[in-house]
Amino acid sequence: MKKSLRFISLVLTLIMLSGQLVYAASPAADPRTATVHQAIILDTDIGNSTDDLFAMEILYKMMDAGLIDLKGVIVDRPGDGFTELADIENTYHGYPNIPIGVERNGILGTKVYIDYRMLDDLKNPDGSKMFARTDTDLSNNLDGYKLYRKILAKEPDHSVKVVLIGFVSSFVQFLESSPDEFSPLSGQELASQKIHSVYVMGTKLGENDELGYNLRQDIPLAKRFIAELPSNVTTYLSPSPVGDALDYKTSQVLADLSDVPVHPIKQTYMYKDCDTGQRMWDHLCVLNAVFPGTFVYSERGDLTVNDDATVNFTPNPNGKFMYQRQGGETWYAHHYEILRNYTMMKNKIK
Repeated sequence: MKKSLRFISLVLTLIMLSGQLVYAASPAADPRTATVHQAIILDTDIGNSTDDLFAMEILYKMMDAGLIDLKGVIVDRPGDGFTELADIENTYHGYPNIPIGVERNGILGTKVYIDYRMLDDLKNPDGSKMFARTDTDLSNNLDGYKLYRKILAKEPDHSVKVVLIGFVSSFVQFLESSPDEFSPLSGQELASQKIHSVYVMGTKLGENDELGYNLRQDIPLAKRFIAELPSNVTTYLSPSPVGDALDYKTSQVLADLSDVPVHPIKQTYMYKDCDTGQRMWDHLCVLNAVFPGTFVYSERGDLTVNDDATVNFTPNPNGKFMYQRQGGETWYAHHYEILRNYTMMKNKIK
């Protein structure tokens, strides 16, 4: 099937933004070059705000185009109905067999700003489920940290990019895990050997020293996350101020999906008040992982988390952290169009 003109236009836009687009998957590659068929694990707190849905939308469309291989989805928000949303997303987009990891010991009591778990209850006029399900008994799914181990154990060295757009509870459990039936390596050893890079939605670096929503929910956990990341794995932070200027309004979202009768994003925006002040943050981690040339980064540095939910970034040429810097007006205009183009792009028929 020929790629749509919209996708071609999108790729050309990305090329223009990046200035150069060299395809490489080596761990030694320039972090500003793009990759193709990149193995990715998504770790999400889906069900709290809609930007997770847009991040996943982009990943599935990238799967359609052969740009990535989404190895697994880990839902790090515990509670009834959240993991089911990942199954709805996988099934709707034609990837029902992507494994889903479940967080059973995660962060509790966090505020849910936009609760769209009702997607699993919506019905068609004939009484059938509006959104089909595949993985209907999630009680047997692996814990999130176990799914990390299972996936990474099978992958080539330094080949997997981890996109963390939620809490870090599952990932920290993975880093602290012991050898098991999947690998004789510890979690840190497995991460050091198999992970190419990590992309985290967190902090407000570039604007202030606040830790940001995802990391401040459990400061001791955030400290462990920062400390235990392997030194040979570069971690790219996507500070929330970078996405603050990307305001994809409800009216525009519904207009862009007007020719699609049923869509998880469309029904969410139809049934829920999504004008809560949220912006489009999470998808920037996805674009950063796949098209890093479209971003400008800080120098390398070290990161420390303080008890008052602030963070210190100290430049160090050997540091394992970098963070996205905010763009200008033209940059934001292009990234807004990229987001809209991915939203309007039709799913590939499977």
